[in-house]
Amino acid sequence: MQLEGKIAFITGGGGGIGGGIAEAFVEKGMHIVLADIEITFAREQAAKIGERALPLALDVTSLKSWAAARETALARFGRIDVLCNNAGIATPRMPLDQFPPDEFARVMAINVTGVYNGIVTFAGEMRERGNGHIVNTSSVNGLNPFGTFAAYSASKFAVLGMSDALRQELGPHGVGVSTLFPGLTRSRMSLDPSVGADIGKIPREVLEANMMQPIWLGRAVARAIENNDPYVITHPDYKPTTEARFRTIIDAFGEPAQPGYKTGGSATIAK
Repeated sequence: MQLEGKIAFITGGGGGIGGGIAEAFVEKGMHIVLADIEITFAREQAAKIGERALPLALDVTSLKSWAAARETALARFGRIDVLCNNAGIATPRMPLDQFPPDEFARVMAINVTGVYNGIVTFAGEMRERGNGHIVNTSSVNGLNPFGTFAAYSASKFAVLGMSDALRQELGPHGVGVSTLFPGLTRSRMSLDPSVGADIGKIPREVLEANMMQPIWLGRAVARAIENNDPYVITHPDYKPTTEARFRTIIDAFGEPAQPGYKTGGSATIAK
């Protein structure tokens, strides 16, 4: 997809990765809807961008809130060409059996149902037009889970599954789908010491010094949309652990559990 003149709707657009995506899109000549649960953050980000940006309040867990934001966005720009389901929350590090049920439900509501709600709101229009692109933000923890971060990892694995299936569904209609797998990136969430960026015994100041700047993730997302790439991986240092995990999965394939069993089905993957 050629991006100049296109309209993007970005959730979690009030800074961090969402803000970086917005800035990269503006470099490409796009107009931006910055949707955020904190309208103050969206307005601050919009002020950096100028008249190309429209800040909106959005609760991604509410279809009613999505409908209101969509109406306002279409009144301003007429259509949405690119949807970035980027809003999400992280969690404190703790064993899964000690993770509070209400917090587990909240993580799923924002990180998973929030993505679904965005798809339900805009994908149909893209299919009918025969063009568009959707970018769903997962995480490197959607490829590499680790202990004491299970709820967050589960939500990001769900985003990957939805995205791969959605790409198969929408591809024949001219609509692309990409999944973003960011690693440690400078944002309000990653700078919050109460959430999962305090990895192991690495000093906080070392972590913060090695956080990627969001604009570079945004530029990677822009390239992925232009090329209709299925995956956007911005932190290649996670490749060895990802390879090892997938090798373990591949090695688990062997003879069928039932002797002589033959399946009549076929498997597909996102391409």
